[in-house]
Amino acid sequence: MILFLTPPFVQLNTPYPATTQLVGWLASLGVAATQRDLSVEVALEVLRAYGEQPLTDEVIAFLQGRAPDDAETLAEPGYLPEGPAFDSLTPAGTGLTRADVLGPDPQNRAKVLCSLYLDDLAAAIRDEIDPDFGFSRYAEHLGAAVPDFGALLRRLRRRSPVDRILEKRVARALRETKPTTVGVTCPFPGTLLGAFRIARTVRRLAPHVRLVLGGGYVNTELRALNDPRVARFFDVVMYDEGYGPWCDLLGLKADVPAFVRPSYRGLDLAQYIDLAETTNPMHRLWSDGRWIKLQLARGCYWHKCAFCDVTLDYIKCFQMPSAATIADAMEALADETGERGFHFTDEAIPPKLARDLSRELIRRKFACRWWGNVRFDASYTPALARLMARAGCIAVTGGLECATDRLLKLMNKGITLASARAALRAFADAGILVHAYLMYAFPTQTEREAYAALRYVRDRFREGVVQSAFFHRFALTVHSPIAREPEKFGIVVPPPPNARTRVFARNEIPYDEPNAPDWDRLGRGLKLALYNYMLGLGLDLPVRAWFR
Repeated sequence: MILFLTPPFVQLNTPYPATTQLVGWLASLGVAATQRDLSVEVALEVLRAYGEQPLTDEVIAFLQGRAPDDAETLAEPGYLPEGPAFDSLTPAGTGLTRADVLGPDPQNRAKVLCSLYLDDLAAAIRDEIDPDFGFSRYAEHLGAAVPDFGALLRRLRRRSPVDRILEKRVARALRETKPTTVGVTCPFPGTLLGAFRIARTVRRLAPHVRLVLGGGYVNTELRALNDPRVARFFDVVMYDEGYGPWCDLLGLKADVPAFVRPSYRGLDLAQYIDLAETTNPMHRLWSDGRWIKLQLARGCYWHKCAFCDVTLDYIKCFQMPSAATIADAMEALADETGERGFHFTDEAIPPKLARDLSRELIRRKFACRWWGNVRFDASYTPALARLMARAGCIAVTGGLECATDRLLKLMNKGITLASARAALRAFADAGILVHAYLMYAFPTQTEREAYAALRYVRDRFREGVVQSAFFHRFALTVHSPIAREPEKFGIVVPPPPNARTRVFARNEIPYDEPNAPDWDRLGRGLKLALYNYMLGLGLDLPVRAWFR
């Protein structure tokens, strides 16, 4: 038996797809495999252990959908204790009241207020119990940039109350499944500590079990790994999607198909909780809803962006399945889980596949809701957007990046501001919500271009074709085209580590850009502006007002 584990803390509203994909893939080969989501299990136990009882149980039951009739009570003013998280409801200087923000629906009001209550509880646990605690960023500072394994080892020697709860959950999973192999996914920096805590616990309780480490963080950060101390925790470190490496490990011969149907075996979907810290309907999709996550096509059909890890297999090896194959899986998963909401986790959904799948879902009269990532290019026409909406598409996310034509061309994004605006309008006219990913501090970007980007985005909010957005600061990664040709982008990169240097993680690399703007200051202004735009505020202000 192979047991796959997701460490704390990833997300609480729906299972992260890494283990579901692998369990489904191995099941198709006749291999016995199951999974546990320690992310949600540990979070719920921590909240119940340190929250005010029975109030916290009441809040959790409501957010799990088990007590919808409690909405009126939970939404009453003063029923829930209020801490700093509640201040975000009515930011100072806006003139907004809670009634303005929360609206009349008691279910929505209660969901937002309960989510803020849990945010305050999580902050109290972080302040009083475990300084590393957080729902989705646990001990992230330990994994964000860890060239040396020593810092993680030192933290592992200290056991916090949260660590003890995790260890207890690992022990329970081992008793229930009696595995011969345990696979641990590490998708983000915030899961690094939990992944190694799991391995240490398995080593202690079941020393005969083989331990395997994989996941998104491993794929990008640990490809230069040569620190022998990692072998104390894991027998095998796997890269890329894991399908081929698992076949090699198990001595199986199988071609990986273009589409893998996930399995939810071993997961209890009733335990997940919906969180809605914001009333913005687009922004809350990531944390609100029991989404079945599917990767439609493997890899990225564009795979040319200069800032992306295009040299890695999970990006460059593009394969696209038939629409019928995907629709079959969606129908089967709806029967298995009782859920009809789908989040397509592709790097970017190919327009042809969006068209074919939409037609197939309409032909089958399969009622569902779905959303996913796209490229805002000319292929997403008004006709295609309307077709997608008829098939159940409610939202899309996509990259506008630095939102200036010069930089879009430099980064080889393959879109222009004009094509993006046309695609955004097509989605809006079809009733599809839009979230835009944005970037600042890209090499050679000027302060004037940062203002121009914000102006472009503000105008799209004004037009109602963008509902949500977020600015990320550019990070140079070792697997990107920019890292291979830094001189083309006006930056200087230090030489890689000496071959004799003991390396744990290496992905983001420092660089020097002469005469770069003050991106710390500009970044604060960009994020402040977007926060207001998502509340419908400040859309008439000149963009430079946010930087004073």
